[in-house]
Amino acid sequence: MNADSQTAAAGTTCAVPAPPPCPRSDADEAPAGPATMPAGTPAARIVRDMRPRGRILAVASGKGGVGKTNVAVNVAIGLAVAGRRVLLVDADAGLANVDLVLGRRPRAHLGHVLAGHAEAETVVQEGPAGIRWVPGASHLSEPAGAAGPSRAAVVEGLSALERAYDFLVLDLPSGIGPGVVPQVRQADEVMLVTTPEPPAVMDAYRLLKASAGAPEPIGRVGLVVNMVSHRRDARQAHERLQATAGRFLGLEVEFLGHVFCDGHVGRAVQKQQPLALAYPHSQAAWCLKRVAGALLEGSERPRRARGAFLRRLANLFVGTGR
Repeated sequence: MNADSQTAAAGTTCAVPAPPPCPRSDADEAPAGPATMPAGTPAARIVRDMRPRGRILAVASGKGGVGKTNVAVNVAIGLAVAGRRVLLVDADAGLANVDLVLGRRPRAHLGHVLAGHAEAETVVQEGPAGIRWVPGASHLSEPAGAAGPSRAAVVEGLSALERAYDFLVLDLPSGIGPGVVPQVRQADEVMLVTTPEPPAVMDAYRLLKASAGAPEPIGRVGLVVNMVSHRRDARQAHERLQATAGRFLGLEVEFLGHVFCDGHVGRAVQKQQPLALAYPHSQAAWCLKRVAGALLEGSERPRRARGAFLRRLANLFVGTGR
């Protein structure tokens, strides 16, 4: 099962004290809810566009097997438990697997929207702990056909989602591919997931290097070091990445936290339940809750210059490439 899981760590529990409680957030109150007027009217679109859009958090990794999807799912739950409106998007068009971690079997997914077979709001699923999620477009290979709705309708439907949530958490494909770098560049902030081993840290740097080579700087970058045995391993991994990215790319990499290796993670994957719900008092669950708290401590509104992320994603698949 390719769920970017930590099954290799199953049965291994680090002999370290439990982390302290998750820090509280001083983030702003959530923006107002949707207008009551019909959604398709020009007035409704104007009201919607006046609302601040959600923060686009791209969860990425330089290689597979580092637990990226587990981090994305459980951090999304942590944000929702803290009172934020969260939309989790499985943005992997080839090996979508958020559904496996959640234990859900959706009938429609993002591919149906991009192919013009469904409207955006119809594929948004109810998830655990108050999150909503959009299943990934597994095996998506063709853009929308001529028989589907207009490109403008697809773009309009997807871009509307950005203003209905406080956070859009995107689980990107692993590695450095053509579907990863553009999304990293367009997101408001990037959460890099790695393990403490030097090859994994170097792959994370390569992803940053590929993404930073654009006229517009990438957004805020944070690092989560997963599957660690000791806190010092996580700090050393961050120091190596920060030193290299700062020297050669001029980037600041924030340390968002670490996640201890914990056999509960593998057991939660086998049960197809999010770790935060299956084993909420485990060490790894506490760590992931603290990562969500670190994101909230650094709350900031999205930069207007980036425009609508899902609008650009839709353009990429349905015809303009911009």
